[in-house]
Amino acid sequence: MIIYALLIRLLSPLLLLWVVIEAIKRHGGLRFIQQRLGFAYPSLSINAIKPIWIHCASVGEVNAVAPLVKALLPNQPIVITTHTPTGAKQCQQIFGDTLTHCYLPLDWPYAVNHFLKHLSPSCLWVVETEIWPNLYRLSHQAGLPIALINARLSRKTLSSPQWLIKTYKATLYHVDQVILRSPEEAEHFQQLGVPVERIRFIENLKYATPIEASQFDLPFPNLSGDSEFVVAASTHDDEEVQLVAIWQRLNRPERLVLVPRHPHRRDAILKSLADHRNEIAVDSLNEPITSQTRYILMDKMGILMPLYAHAKLVIMGGAFVAKGGHNLIEPASVKACIVTGPDMSDFETETRQLVAKQAIRQRQNWQQLAQTLIELLDNPSLRQQMGQAAYEAVACKTNVLSDYLNALKPFQNRKPSAKDNNRPTIR
Repeated sequence: MIIYALLIRLLSPLLLLWVVIEAIKRHGGLRFIQQRLGFAYPSLSINAIKPIWIHCASVGEVNAVAPLVKALLPNQPIVITTHTPTGAKQCQQIFGDTLTHCYLPLDWPYAVNHFLKHLSPSCLWVVETEIWPNLYRLSHQAGLPIALINARLSRKTLSSPQWLIKTYKATLYHVDQVILRSPEEAEHFQQLGVPVERIRFIENLKYATPIEASQFDLPFPNLSGDSEFVVAASTHDDEEVQLVAIWQRLNRPERLVLVPRHPHRRDAILKSLADHRNEIAVDSLNEPITSQTRYILMDKMGILMPLYAHAKLVIMGGAFVAKGGHNLIEPASVKACIVTGPDMSDFETETRQLVAKQAIRQRQNWQQLAQTLIELLDNPSLRQQMGQAAYEAVACKTNVLSDYLNALKPFQNRKPSAKDNNRPTIR
């Protein structure tokens, strides 16, 4: 903890500069800068019912927690914090003005204390796992029960330097409950000092969203209903180039829709695909889809579900580069035929379950992907069979939301006991 405390102070000027750069690059505005630095929070302490504080890193976590939040509203006030403006926009799109959104303060003691003073939450729920030593320590000291929900630990976290591992242990000792999204994670949290009695397994919270494919309209107004397309979802750097190269070689009649994980990469993607620019229609530029259009760049948030519902096939990005993959549950829930790459480490359990049911194809390299595309795109019965298997694999998880509500209810307004407050600092 001493090394962390020293670093957070020494790096303060660089963090301040980083916040300003992020605000400009991601169009976060003045509120992003102010709240990340610990200012300009709304005051909710006058409310009779203290809000539940839910922290979501960005868009994926906001989507994951949405069914839980909707089940609590409007009787329970809620504050959601995110790191990113895209997370803020997703909050607004899903919840409107039914809750309060703030940007998470940097892990500076004064910034965290300002947040706690103005928002006066009753408890803290962290979606998936982010370990912020000052945030956890000061929240615990303020009497907030802390729960990690849909929790997981990355391999990078577990292989951190020893001083950082000790910091993680001291930080996680303030956590009252860890709700895992896969049972394999239990050992990982125990390695970081979380007692087994504070660990509980419930299925991935992302299973909790009931979805019907028929609720989504075709996302391209000027595209006829019989036009076929393949979606490359949540792609990262280099994946777009490789996918377009495959599409050129295969000379497929379907359009390829590229949906980058980070929409602000638009210009970089267009630069890397400069040789094909006349074949690309960019959504944010309102470029029309014509007979010459082979590729559509969808560079905005909240568009994936309609695309999944109408796509001939879904290629899950972030898996052919070392990014850990992305959410397979959403396309599976609308009976999409799904192909993904070798690195699905962030969704290891879900991938294994879907592969075991022959509901998805996981390929190890670009060459295997190209061969699989040929096999699936010309075989409608196989695509339908895979989509149905994927749907059945996720539709059976009917108790996830109620299990979460029951597990978290005791932690909403519970104050730490004297025993809790005397937890030793792990050195």
